[in-house]
Amino acid sequence: MEIRILPSNNSQQEFRPEIGAKTNDLFSRFSSFLDDDELDSLLNETNHILSHCTNPKLLIEQDVTHLTVGYVQSGKTMSFTSLTALAADNGYRIIIYLAGTKNNLLNQTTKRLTKDLISDSSLNNAYKVFENPTESKIQEMRNKLRLSSKPTLLITILKHYDHINRLANIFRSLIIKNELGKQGVLIIDDEADQASLNGFTYINGKNANTSSEWDEETDNKESSTYASIINLKAAIPNHSYVQYTATPQGPLLISIIDLLSPKSHTVLTPGKKYTGGKTYFKDFPDLVINIPNEEVYHYRANPLSDVPNSLKESLQVYILSVALVTNYWNKVKFLSMMIHADRQKDVSRLFHGWVSELIEKWTTILNLEIGDLGRIDLDREFKEVYEREAIKFYSSQDDVPSFDEIKPLIADAINDTQINLIISDVDATNTIDWESSSSHILVGADMLNRGFTVENLAITYMPRYTKSKSNADTIQQRCRFFGYKQKYLKSCRVYLPSSSIIEYVDYLEHEEEMRTWLKNNNSLENIERQLMLAEKLNVTRKNILPYNIVQTKMKGWHSMNALNSIESNMNVVSSFLDNNPFELLEPQYNTIDRNHKIATVPVENAIDFLTKFKFGNFADTARKQATIRYLQYLSSESDLKISNVHFIQMAYESNSRLRNFDPNTLKIDQLFTGRSTAGTEVYPGDREIKREDSICIQLHKVKLSSNQINRLNGKVIYTIAIYYPEDFATRYTSIEPEDFNFEDED
Repeated sequence: MEIRILPSNNSQQEFRPEIGAKTNDLFSRFSSFLDDDELDSLLNETNHILSHCTNPKLLIEQDVTHLTVGYVQSGKTMSFTSLTALAADNGYRIIIYLAGTKNNLLNQTTKRLTKDLISDSSLNNAYKVFENPTESKIQEMRNKLRLSSKPTLLITILKHYDHINRLANIFRSLIIKNELGKQGVLIIDDEADQASLNGFTYINGKNANTSSEWDEETDNKESSTYASIINLKAAIPNHSYVQYTATPQGPLLISIIDLLSPKSHTVLTPGKKYTGGKTYFKDFPDLVINIPNEEVYHYRANPLSDVPNSLKESLQVYILSVALVTNYWNKVKFLSMMIHADRQKDVSRLFHGWVSELIEKWTTILNLEIGDLGRIDLDREFKEVYEREAIKFYSSQDDVPSFDEIKPLIADAINDTQINLIISDVDATNTIDWESSSSHILVGADMLNRGFTVENLAITYMPRYTKSKSNADTIQQRCRFFGYKQKYLKSCRVYLPSSSIIEYVDYLEHEEEMRTWLKNNNSLENIERQLMLAEKLNVTRKNILPYNIVQTKMKGWHSMNALNSIESNMNVVSSFLDNNPFELLEPQYNTIDRNHKIATVPVENAIDFLTKFKFGNFADTARKQATIRYLQYLSSESDLKISNVHFIQMAYESNSRLRNFDPNTLKIDQLFTGRSTAGTEVYPGDREIKREDSICIQLHKVKLSSNQINRLNGKVIYTIAIYYPEDFATRYTSIEPEDFNFEDED
């Protein structure tokens, strides 16, 4: 695959940003809702991002790509707004925002930047905003750059190849080129894993590896948005490209020579009041309610014709929450509910119709005389849901009203409900006046996904699921129910199918391990790019990944082939045996070949052993690195916390066990001795020599044998096998490099 290389001088001088008037002005306003610790964290992380960018005043051709990782709905916009102010303080005159693939996201970003940096600011002429500029704006942009106040131009554009290419043309115009020179430009790609990456990466790699007629110059394909971003970068000689996302799987796994592959990264810390995956799926799992299988809508497998009871109840819980939180306690001015049923627009219309009919029906009934039987029945329904579900997490300390006290406010909540169907760009572009009503219900699918903010979201009803394997990053971006909800968290609920709940629990483990790994590494340039993920999920969409992707399954036994670095590995094992107390592993089977020893060692010792033990092939090296990372995670962050690893010295009394190997692949044919009934004891086989309470590593001393002439014939080596018990099973995804270098070779 051909990767176009831009002119670049990456011998970047250290850049130390300084806080100025623009940053101080912005942070003075943030201090009204962030405490000192949160302000310090935000400032330190913003400084960390900018310090990895190019120095805008160093007038040379240079470029960098930096990855910024947050949680869904955790404040990434606040981070890049802060980055904008700090960048402006340090000489950046132009900042570009790739503000999403839909107009509602573009408008949302433009309005947020305008409000935070201009409307609410005490500074005059510090920034000038341009949304989707065309060539007709070139002279105006030049004139703004010439103002004595030296404002920073904020350019928000739709992440669409046409708009991006037009902007590239603006930067190639003589007027802007002469005015800007080689001053630095900052490009912020919001949701950088969406649309930005090359959608032809996998097929390009496959064709290059399988077709003898493949020609890099003519056959290499680029998706239109990716190509336009490369074009924009090429048009700006001095720039920094900062990727923002909560789902960085794609950027982390693309080819490291791709121009959009990050070389450095920052992990953002959420605010103290953030409620995310850990809140819903770990700390307070009862906030998540299972939708019964028979009520999970699917346009093919289960096209329901009547309103499912779970939808009706979720709507009642929501109306009661509005009555309680908004109308009785006055904790917030409004609440909202999101219904995400299926990507099919007709399904959204169906659910919108059901909700509208229920609201209208309840409005009619509550307008009847107090003694009417219909009203009595509806009151009984709401009372049962109120006492069983709506207030079940509140205590006497919360001053919870009785149902009779809350009942008059139910009609107010229903009558003040706005129902919005959002299934098109036009729908999403229409501004929701959140404070005009105390209650908002939003029905839609993909338009309510990535980047869209549903304010004060309390109740989510999302029966949507994938019949095949889900992509981890896709399902995570549907979590609009994450955010800052501490004021009314006890009234929040998320209704999901059981399969989705399992996926989100698995994703949470993946996300926390990935963030821990990123925090523990200062750079992305010289580390193995691997992502842990449960078998039930795909890491991301296949088309953006390189062809040479490797899935390392960590479940059950895996034998490994250490046919390189023989002398070095001998020394590593010998030292390990000397320094750790091995004892007889019972039962003993009364033959040299079947008697083994065991030592239970601290995780740190196991990691040290694996770090020193070498392999000469990528698959085993990737497994080793993945195991080291997994052990680090299991010993510190995981719920399945472990402190020890079992090492088993196989056939400890034997000089070696004879094993055949293939000289062409350098793989041992069969490492494990099988089950045997010969002798006084039935030997269960090497695969049964294990413990289930932690990861096990067998040490095998073998003598190599082959029917071909080979330098390794007769060599005695140590190799290992690793066992991952069912409770610790997982999977890692990594990319095999085109040129793999042995870790070490004798």
